[in-house]
Amino acid sequence: MQLRNVIPPSASHPLRIDETGVCSQAPMLMPASSSSATHRPAGWLDAALFFCLTAFALCAPLATKGAVTAFRAALLVWLVKILVDGRKFHRQPLALPLLLFLLFTGASTIFSSEPLLSWGRMRGITDLTIAVLIGQNLKSLRQVKILVGLLFAACMASVAITAWQYTVGIGVELMADDRAAVALYQFGLLPGDIVQMVDGATVHTPRQLFDRLDLSPMDSGVELTVARGAPIAHVQMAIGRKDALEGTLKQRGIGLIRGRPQRAQGTLKHYFPYSEVMVLIGLVAWGLLVAPGAGIRLRFPLGLTFLLIAAVVVLTLTRISLASLLFGCFLISWKDAGGKTRQVISVVFFVVLLLSLNWVQTHRAQKWLDLSDPGSQYRLLMWRDSLKFIRAHPLFGVGLDSVVGHWQRWDLEANRRYALRSHFHSTPIQLAVECGLPALAAWLWLMAGYFRYLMRLSTATRNRGWFPHGLASGIFGGLVAVLLTATLQYNFGDAESMIVFWFLMGLAFALQSIVLDENRTLPATVRVEAR
Repeated sequence: MQLRNVIPPSASHPLRIDETGVCSQAPMLMPASSSSATHRPAGWLDAALFFCLTAFALCAPLATKGAVTAFRAALLVWLVKILVDGRKFHRQPLALPLLLFLLFTGASTIFSSEPLLSWGRMRGITDLTIAVLIGQNLKSLRQVKILVGLLFAACMASVAITAWQYTVGIGVELMADDRAAVALYQFGLLPGDIVQMVDGATVHTPRQLFDRLDLSPMDSGVELTVARGAPIAHVQMAIGRKDALEGTLKQRGIGLIRGRPQRAQGTLKHYFPYSEVMVLIGLVAWGLLVAPGAGIRLRFPLGLTFLLIAAVVVLTLTRISLASLLFGCFLISWKDAGGKTRQVISVVFFVVLLLSLNWVQTHRAQKWLDLSDPGSQYRLLMWRDSLKFIRAHPLFGVGLDSVVGHWQRWDLEANRRYALRSHFHSTPIQLAVECGLPALAAWLWLMAGYFRYLMRLSTATRNRGWFPHGLASGIFGGLVAVLLTATLQYNFGDAESMIVFWFLMGLAFALQSIVLDENRTLPATVRVEAR
C-alpha cells in the first residue's frame, strides 16, 4: 500500500513521530491531484527565485544595475510565493537593528531638505532586504555553494577584463612634452588622454589609429572618443580637420603608446567601489582557502582566485582597500591559529602590508600619511563642518544626498577651498549628518550585532566542515574590512559594494539556518510510503 500527500499536523489532527520514525496516529488522506496542484506552483516559484539569485551572483561584480534588477525580480517572486504558498518567516537574525536602521533612514528621508534626492538614495538603503531574502529562502548547502561558485566565476570574468585592459590596452595614449602639449591643446586634447575610437571604430595601437585616419578625406572632420583621468571619463570630440590632427600627432615631442587605465576599475566605472567588491569576494576566497579540511584540489583554485583578486586590488591603487584586504586575511588566519603560528602570521602580515603600501605610494606619487595633502585637508574640513550639521539636525539629519546634491546652500569651507563636491568621507559621520543620531545608533547596533553574530557563527561551524567554516570566516573578514574602510570613506553609499555586502550577510543567515539550526519544522506536505 502507498499513502501519498498527507496533510500536515494541526491542532485537531496532531501527527506524532517517535524516535523510530513511525507515525503514532494514522494521517488523514487528501486527493493526490489537489495537493499536487498546490505543490507544483510552489516548486516553480522556488526554482524561479533561485534562478534570480544566480543571476544576481553573476552580475554583482560586473554590472550593478543587472544585479539590482535580478534582486527586485527575486523579491517579486518571493512575495508571490508567500501569497500562493502561505509560507511564514522563520526566525530572522538581527531583525530589530535591520528594521530600525531602515525606519530611521526612511524617517530622515521624509523630513529631508531635498526629498527628491533623498528618495533616490533611499532605494539603495532598501537593498539591505537582500540579506533577509537570501536568509529566508536558501534551504540547502548545495544552493549556497552554487551561489558562492557563481560569485567567484563572475569575479574571475572581471579579473579577465581588467587583465585585457592592461595587456591589450583600452586605446592609444597621447604622450607629450611641455612644448608639444601646446599643439594638443588646440584640439582640446591633453597629455595622458587615451583615444579609444575614431569615427566610431575602436583603435588599440598607433598603427590602427593612423590607418583609421587615412580612411577619411584629407580636409574632412573626424570624431574622437577619448578616455580621460581616473575614474575614466569619456569625452566626445569633433575635430574640424583630420589632416591637421594627423600632422600634430606625427610631430616631434609627441608619442603614442597603448593606453592602459591609470587605476583598475573593471566594468564598475570607478576604481574605489571596484576595489571594495574585490576585497569582499577575495576575503571569502581566503577564508575557504585556509579553512581546515580543504584538499589540495580545492586549495589550488582558491589560492589562484585570491592571488588574482589581490593583484586587481593592488592595480586600483586604493590604499585603504589594500590595507583592509590584508587586515581581513590576517584576522581570518590569526583567529584559527595558535602559539607561534600567530606570531609568524603577524610578522608576515606587517611585512606584506608595508611592501604593498610602499608600492602603491610609489605609483601614486603620494605619501601614505600626509595631512597637508589636498585630499586629507578636504576630509578634515568636511569632518569639522559635520559638527554644525549634527548640532542643528540631531534627530533626522538633513536628508540623504542633500549636502552633495545641493551644496550651494550649506556654505561648507571645503567647498569654498576646493572644486571637489563630495561626501564626508566617513560612513558614521555621513549617517549622523544626513540621517540623524538615531539612525547612526541603529547602524552601530547593526554592525556590532553582526560582528558578534559572525564571530559565533565562525566558532560554531568549526566542526561542521571546511566549507561552512571557511565561508563564515571569509564573511567575517569582509565585515572587518568594510568597517575599517568605513572610518575613512562613505562606503555605505557605494551600491556596487553594498549589494555584495548584503548578499554575503544573507549567505551567513542561510548558513546558520542550514548547518546549525536543529529545530526543523515538518514540511507542509509529507510523503509517507508503506509497503
